[in-house]
Amino acid sequence: MITIGGNFDLKSYAKVNLSALNDQFRNLSTGSLYITLVVRKEKSRTRVSQSKGDIFIWLVLPYDEFLASEDPKPIILDTLMAVLPRLKRYPDLIDVEALKREMEERFELAVAL
Repeated sequence: MITIGGNFDLKSYAKVNLSALNDQFRNLSTGSLYITLVVRKEKSRTRVSQSKGDIFIWLVLPYDEFLASEDPKPIILDTLMAVLPRLKRYPDLIDVEALKREMEERFELAVAL
């Protein structure tokens, strides 16, 4: 199960429908993956960690590009795809190749890991 949350500022908050994203991502993985989308002017970096069988991603999105976009979903997908290889260090918790295939099918992507 994938759960998506957010850490936004006032400008970026209105650009994301977390409910719709959660509906699209929820049943993509059998592992427990928690993604926090970070769209703030302050500097931060993407982090991946695990605790008690759960994987957490602090996914920092490019602020100016995010605000300028009409549809931020491609930015979210591209940034997440760039982080997927980092999940391979948790093979007992998540099947990264299966997740990649499911995302390619669901979102009609062509991604190389």
